[in-house]
Amino acid sequence: MKFSCDSQTLQKGIGIVEKAISSRTTVPVMENIFFDIRDHQLRLRGNDLEIGIETSIPIESLGQNGSFLIKGKTISSIVSKIYNQPLNISVNDSNKVIIKTDHVDFDIHGTSVEEYPAFPNIEEGTRLSFSSADLRGLIKNTIFSVSFDETKQFLNGVYIKNEQDYIYFVSTDGYRLSLRRMQIAKPDKDFAVIVPYKALNELYKILQQVDAETKVDVTISASQISFLMPNFVLVARLVQGQFPDYRQVIPSSSENVLTLSRRTFIDASERAYIIASSSNNVVRLSFSDAELTLKANSPTLGDFKETVEITRQKGSLHANIAFNVRLILEAIKNIETDLIQIEFNGELSPCIIRPLQDEDYTYIIMPIRTSDYHQST
Repeated sequence: MKFSCDSQTLQKGIGIVEKAISSRTTVPVMENIFFDIRDHQLRLRGNDLEIGIETSIPIESLGQNGSFLIKGKTISSIVSKIYNQPLNISVNDSNKVIIKTDHVDFDIHGTSVEEYPAFPNIEEGTRLSFSSADLRGLIKNTIFSVSFDETKQFLNGVYIKNEQDYIYFVSTDGYRLSLRRMQIAKPDKDFAVIVPYKALNELYKILQQVDAETKVDVTISASQISFLMPNFVLVARLVQGQFPDYRQVIPSSSENVLTLSRRTFIDASERAYIIASSSNNVVRLSFSDAELTLKANSPTLGDFKETVEITRQKGSLHANIAFNVRLILEAIKNIETDLIQIEFNGELSPCIIRPLQDEDYTYIIMPIRTSDYHQST
């Protein structure tokens, strides 16, 4: 087996598939990237038995077709240190991988593909199509609320379901909940699945590198989900379990509705975080008719107070509500509109944050019950 290719092109392909290689695997063969030469195409695969990623790059084939394995970390390190040069790569009968440029020569021990598991086939199931931009937005607005509590695996991913001609992406860690919906063509069969965090997180990174209008074909079966683009496939095993009824958390109506500048709220919250970060991230928000005051206190650092302008759209409650400011920041940084809307019913009820006049995105954050919060003035 022998081929040549550009180092930058190979580095990009390796960077895509190595995201599916676990650094904590107990199966040594899974530390490898699968190389498959077919005429003038090189297929690269990474697999950790939970997700598999495949991509293809163009090459100049100089010998027979074939397959081999090479340690992902090793080949990634080598190619990343050879800057934009032609590479000549050959593999001999003992699986030694020889990588050459005009002035560089690596002889690396490869591995036979015999013990490497087969790449998962795309199963039959419900088929959907998205633009890269739309799918990227659905993931961006929800993935940050996923729980990493391994005792609650049903929260370790994003819940994806349809209701008639809408698709819903929902995630929660018990302290907050993110929901994004989008209108789609009504599928032939209803679905409700939990897609693991790692699969969507790696997919999101790939989607950031492709054109916004690139078509992404999605197939959902009983046990897996696949995402297909030109020269790219990601297949992931679904999380098994029952996702909680998220609708019970979302208030049916809001008695108090306020609007304010997203950028102003981010800046004030980041300043509050300087003090709050050493005191369990607690920030108290005090709502009046025309102002929102943010307060933070730390016994070791001191106090913080800032007032920003708001516009009250509905209600008259002057409320004092404590929140984890980190959870607020993660939400509003993933909103792209200039104005955001805050809704609440009382000081201990769930609070809704969403883009102004956008019913398709809902972020719920639970208040912190704190009776011993102290703010000096």
